[in-house]
Formats: sequence, structure tokens, C-alpha cells
Amino acid sequence: MRKNVRNLLLQGLAAVLLAGGALGAVNATGDEANASTNPGPRSGSHLTPLKDRAFTGVWPTLKTGSKGTDVRTAQHLLAARGHRLATDGVFGPKTAQAVRDFQRKNRLAADGVIGRNTWSRLTALTVAHGARGQAVKALQVQLGVRADGIFGSKTRAAVSNFQRRNRLAADGVVGPATWHRVVAGTTHTIPTSGRDVRLDHGLALQQLAAAGIKAPVGRTSLDGVRARTVQGVIALKKASRCTVTITGGTESGHSNGTYSHAKGYKLDLRTRDEGRCVTNWIKTTQRKGKPRGNDPRWHGTLNGIAAEYVYETPRKGGVHWDITFK
Repeated sequence: MRKNVRNLLLQGLAAVLLAGGALGAVNATGDEANASTNPGPRSGSHLTPLKDRAFTGVWPTLKTGSKGTDVRTAQHLLAARGHRLATDGVFGPKTAQAVRDFQRKNRLAADGVIGRNTWSRLTALTVAHGARGQAVKALQVQLGVRADGIFGSKTRAAVSNFQRRNRLAADGVVGPATWHRVVAGTTHTIPTSGRDVRLDHGLALQQLAAAGIKAPVGRTSLDGVRARTVQGVIALKKASRCTVTITGGTESGHSNGTYSHAKGYKLDLRTRDEGRCVTNWIKTTQRKGKPRGNDPRWHGTLNGIAAEYVYETPRKGGVHWDITFK
């Protein structure tokens, strides 16, 4: 009897030890998987569970030929996951290949285009004070602070200030929601089930307010504006770092056409007062094209959205930017 009891106790102890060993193996595997972005327990940087923490809202679309801060950010994030590529802000063949490799590893469509799903996987990580490496550089590039890869007191202060300005928890820790706001310019989700999704006035105002753009002036309506148009003007504000004042939307009184105000493609922006910043940014950074009639015209791309900027000077007065987002 005693022998049987002792055998049962030994079997139970062995089961506990085996279970503990299995858990240890799982934890070791997880730590190894996170090694590229988790330098150690004091670093404050780690990958978060993708399916639970990844932010799948609206993101900029990057592809071969894209250039700028968002491309550099994506390149640093790819480097943080172990991919070797230049972080020069130019989306060339090597960046496209790194994106495809990352997508295959994460069971995404390997098209070499960084869209919503790829961004959400790239940014499914948390960085905090003490962290070092490429993920920190990705953050610093967006914040406009020195990209030395060290999450020190200055970077933490910049993060906290950014979070306060954008109505996020100002804890100085960058998780999926803060990553999304830093890169995309809004914490809210805009419907994206097609290129011609329309918003009502209230939802459009919500998206703009979340990005720091005030409600349009006067009787301007945004009822029926395309989601892509709202994304475009948010991207313009983010790229230019200017105050944006909308003076015209989908209300009646504008010219008709395929890409008209009424169909949700166009917004008018103020050129005077605070609008001078936008005017200077367009004229100095965008590509000048042929005039539209007597009105000067520029062209550009904002996070994959084609933009046409016309400096309209109506005979009755009221100079403004007439911007088409496609």
C-alpha cells in the first residue's frame, strides 16, 4: 500500500516537473523570437501579441517609388525585425524585397506593398524608456527628434507631449495605438472597403478632429465626402506640419465634373493667414504642372493618394486652394 502511494506521488511530481519544463521551453522560444527587438529585460522594448494588440486602422500605403519619412520609418521597422536594407527613405527594389520577405514570414499577401495589414504587423511592438535599436529610430524619425536609436529622456518627453496633444494616455510608452497615430495621423478608423467609400458629415468631422484639423468654416458641408479625400487632407497636414483650414467641401455651388466637390473628391483650403504655411509647402515641395486655365497647378502624392493642387483666383474674389484627391 505504501509502495503504491509513493509511486503515485512520484508520478505526480514528475508530471509537475514536465509541465514546468514545457512552459520553460515555450517562454524560451518566445524570447528567442523577440530577440531582434528585445535587447534585454532593461531595454523596455518587446514585441506584443499580434492578434491582440496590432492596430488595424487606416494607414498610409507605401510601394516602389514612394519616398519620405514614412518610408524611412518602415525601413527601420523592417531592420528591427532582422531585415537588411538601407534606411534612406527611398522605396526601391531592396525595400520591396524586404517587405515581401516580412509578409511571407507573417502569412500576409507578399505583394511588396505596405498597407494596413503590413503596417499593423510591423508596429505590433512596444518601445519605452531605455529601449535601443532600429524600432526606436523609426519612432524618432516620425517625432522629428535626433534618430540615434536611444529611447532617452528627450525621446520620452517628445512621446509624452505628442500623446497629450493627440488625446492619448501620456505615459511615454509607444504601443500600437500611439504608433498608428504617429504614422497615420489619426486614432480613428475610416472605412476602407473600397476606393469610393463615402462618409457623412459627422464622421468626417470626427476623423478631421482626431488629426487636429478644425471643423470647416462657414456653411461648408462634408456630407458624402470620400474617405480617401479625408485621408488625403490628413496626410497633407502631417507632411506639411501646417494648420489646415477647410473652406469648401461637398456643398452646392461648385463646378460639376467627374472629380468634383459634389462627388467627394475635392476640398478647398484657405491660403491667407494660417493658410500661408500650406501655400508655401505646396509651392516648394510639390511638382509644378501646367496651369488649369489661368490658375497655377501642382501635383503630388500623399501616402499613396494622388493630389492635384490648383491655386484658384476667382473673378469675384476668394482666393483658395482647390485640391483634388484621387
